[in-house]
Amino acid sequence: MSDPGVAGERDRPAPPEDPDSVAAAEEVALRILRGAAQSAGALQRRLCRRGFSEEAATTATAAMVRYGYVDDVALATSLAARSQRSGHGHIRVAAQLRARGIDDNAVAATLAVVDPDAERAAALALGSRLWGRVTNGQLAQVRRRRVFGQLRSRGFDVETVHWVLRQLDTRNPTNHPD
Repeated sequence: MSDPGVAGERDRPAPPEDPDSVAAAEEVALRILRGAAQSAGALQRRLCRRGFSEEAATTATAAMVRYGYVDDVALATSLAARSQRSGHGHIRVAAQLRARGIDDNAVAATLAVVDPDAERAAALALGSRLWGRVTNGQLAQVRRRRVFGQLRSRGFDVETVHWVLRQLDTRNPTNHPD
């Protein structure tokens, strides 16, 4: 017998009486969506984890999409905007969207509207801050390598990172490795 005071036990929902019940799966889907927006893929996986059959979960998820409660493109757009405001490049944004269960078509549609100039400006602003944080006494090559690594880890592509480094070299000619 489980103790209702044990963490996780009281929060775990009971399995559905009828795992094939689409109506019950839709009810659970609505409760899930009340908490936070979900991608269609994530909602379907959560319904399956809750004990619904694949067919019931698929049908309930399709109903949520049809009713307008699930919109992968709108969710992807919102998540991408938040990620970009946090200083992430399109590579990291795409990875975050896929991790949230957003399908490749919605990811592609979202990334298609990313302004490359705005991404470059964000990368340059971040690169400038990082450049200033690196110890002044370090060799230029070390500075460049550290800024390169930081920008790449933030999801900026190699071409953008090299462009940022060229801009920083132009602004700080005494720091150039040559």
